[in-house]
Amino acid sequence: MTWATWTDEEQHTWLEAHKARFIEANQRRATAKEFFPNIVKEFQEKWPVSAPSQEEINEAGSIELATMIRVARG
Repeated sequence: MTWATWTDEEQHTWLEAHKARFIEANQRRATAKEFFPNIVKEFQEKWPVSAPSQEEINEAGSIELATMIRVARG
């Protein structure tokens, strides 16, 4: 059985390259405050997600949910 992945190969490689930063932040108990906000910002700059359409927003019920669905679908 293989694990499901939400990244493509390039994104996976990019994230793997930041593993040492995660480990260091985790040892300082700073992942939530420092690591994740920065890595999410960098990831989104590198692989931006286009805004959902009005139809997608209406279907999901909010722009936040529509965006999450769009991200999950890739």
